[in-house]
Amino acid sequence: MSAKQQQQQQADSSHQQPAGPRVMSIQSSVVHGYVGNKCAMLPLQLLGFDVDPVLSVQFSNHTGYPTIKGRVFDGAHLSDLMAGLKANGLLCYTHILSGYIGSWSLLEAVAQAARDLKQANPQVTYVCDPVLGDEGNLYVKPELVEAYKQHIVPLANLLTPNQFEAECLSGVQVSSEADALEAADVLHGMGPNTVIITSMSHMQPRSTSDSRSEQQSQQEQQQSQQQQASAQPDERPEQQQQYITLVASTRIAQEAGAPARFRLKIPQLPGYFTGTGDLLAALLLAWTHHHPHNLATAVEKAVAGLQGVLALTAA
Repeated sequence: MSAKQQQQQQADSSHQQPAGPRVMSIQSSVVHGYVGNKCAMLPLQLLGFDVDPVLSVQFSNHTGYPTIKGRVFDGAHLSDLMAGLKANGLLCYTHILSGYIGSWSLLEAVAQAARDLKQANPQVTYVCDPVLGDEGNLYVKPELVEAYKQHIVPLANLLTPNQFEAECLSGVQVSSEADALEAADVLHGMGPNTVIITSMSHMQPRSTSDSRSEQQSQQEQQQSQQQQASAQPDERPEQQQQYITLVASTRIAQEAGAPARFRLKIPQLPGYFTGTGDLLAALLLAWTHHHPHNLATAVEKAVAGLQGVLALTAA
């Protein structure tokens, strides 16, 4: 081997060793507004990550508007980008983040990209936000749910479904925190060592460790309602605070005193927001990197960041 070839080989090797945390973020993007990569990149950069965005779609605006223009990218687009990175020795990533994937060809390419990046660096962490739907409605074609289960979930290290997505992927109907932990166990068995069910509503009020009977819980709820009804008008609360519940479970060894399974009640802020799941997934990626053995601290910091952004947006 010539000296020039040795130098090139050393250069290629150095290119594949990330100097710091670097994320390949495969998500949607919009010109106007903040969803997908548009709201994930800046928080990750502020928390010390280099971010290389790959667009699954680029639209004029998010889908809440009556008119949407733009382009949906297929799997060939991502495969071409990966081929260029590989040819130049640039598969130098510590993390993969994926969000909305709207087609089978792109999903297949994302799975292959994850395999390639894990081959280049076995320590790569894949954070998957399986954007399938919400509130009982699918955003994607039904066949993509099965494709996620077969091809994406087994590659993920950290999975961040909402309640509906957890039900779709696990087959467990989630109506209590105990159900959520059962769903998390099923998802653990499919591959991810950490599962965070990010937003659950209509949960049964008792905790997973509460041994009271359902009849007792119903009696207490009826008594509370009767007390509120008999209160004087000026004694009644103006509006009861609404919450959403997050349930997290990990099989990674935790620091002493840090729980491996827990719930977090999050005050629900009034207003309509888009991109909240995309922002939370990015923050969870960052803070689990900074606190690899304290999931509770990572989740608290991620949720605090999200709530801070929403409070400022609503102000």
